[in-house]
Amino acid sequence: MQRGVQYVGPGTPWAERVIRLLSPAEDLLDPPEALQVATLLRGCEVEDLRILYQVATEGKGRGFPGAFQDAGHVFEFLLDAPTGERRLLPHLRFAAYVLGQLLQRRTADQDTVSELSRWLYRQRDQLRAENKDPEATELERLLRQRLAFETRTDLPTCLIVEIDPLAVPDGDDDPHLVTHWTHSSPLGWNPERGGEVELPLARVADHVVELVLAAERDWSPQRGGPLLLEFRLAPELVNLSVDQWPRRISEELPPRALGADYEVVLRSDRRLRPDNTYRRWYDRWHVFLDGRGAAHLAPLDDGDAGNVHASLMGGADVVACVLSAPPDSPQGRAQLDAAMDAGVPIVLWCRDSATNGEFRKAVTEVLQPQKLKKLPESIHQLRSSTPTCGNVALLWDDPGRPIPEVQPLRSPS
Repeated sequence: MQRGVQYVGPGTPWAERVIRLLSPAEDLLDPPEALQVATLLRGCEVEDLRILYQVATEGKGRGFPGAFQDAGHVFEFLLDAPTGERRLLPHLRFAAYVLGQLLQRRTADQDTVSELSRWLYRQRDQLRAENKDPEATELERLLRQRLAFETRTDLPTCLIVEIDPLAVPDGDDDPHLVTHWTHSSPLGWNPERGGEVELPLARVADHVVELVLAAERDWSPQRGGPLLLEFRLAPELVNLSVDQWPRRISEELPPRALGADYEVVLRSDRRLRPDNTYRRWYDRWHVFLDGRGAAHLAPLDDGDAGNVHASLMGGADVVACVLSAPPDSPQGRAQLDAAMDAGVPIVLWCRDSATNGEFRKAVTEVLQPQKLKKLPESIHQLRSSTPTCGNVALLWDDPGRPIPEVQPLRSPS
């Protein structure tokens, strides 16, 4: 219903009023009071609106209104946000955290603080009068204890792209399904799924660059720091040189490879890493996090993948493996399968066999145990500064950041 109103009269005052009337907060808040509270919040200086939005929605928020630059707009947006049974409405949680920020700031307008505080306590009393004790208790806890929310520093801001070939009998278009997710919340791992599109493989690179630029526009006013590009590729595409895809700037400037400007890594799915190997995968990742991990370089003069597999299975501290050949060759593919079966979370290879020896010498330093945690950053730098590392692939598989599986389309029965 609300979407229909937005479609008929987008941005008009009457549409906004109807949407507020349809809000799940209707029983607690009449439209005139909603406008008063929104106006009150609009004059407040609030830090990290995107984070507050995620806190208010308990990490389940979708589609943060990036064009909204003040707390009043976010408050109005949250009036329509759904909530779980016996959970505090998101707009109340948001207002309580805004009040907490204002109380810690000596320069905050005291009349605003007092008015917002009185309103929130009235909402608590109304919740109790309606026998909504869990919601009232949570609101009172937020008001009395001024709880600070915890953020995590180990979660990257990232764009995740999955590329899968589509089986089309007698087709000549070489169609591929491209699906993407974005993640920017420092509260917890919660990638938001974007759209999906079918394209010929020849057009996928340009589409991915468009996704990167769109993500940049969305992230830029909200959060600094590096941006990580993660690709989950079908097994037959795992050697695709996604980090070399060009970003065109202007007619006067040459294109730049994505890997020159971003940390670009690969991820696995159940087709590449079977779920019966997950225990070993998790165990080795914990060894890596503890700083006790080591790297294994598959010998260039030994093409027996069985020997590589035995070395990996026998080394409990091995968390990274360098293949002796790219996985589009039988030797490299067998070694990648060995690494996946052994649960190795980090795998590197050079796509250009002609420079494989020089590549292995160049990466030896960054594979030292004390430097492994910086490997995506190190490979990013090597791609730009070392010619023999310009075509390096890095599979960096954190089991603590799962990517939702894309369910395959089924034919009508």
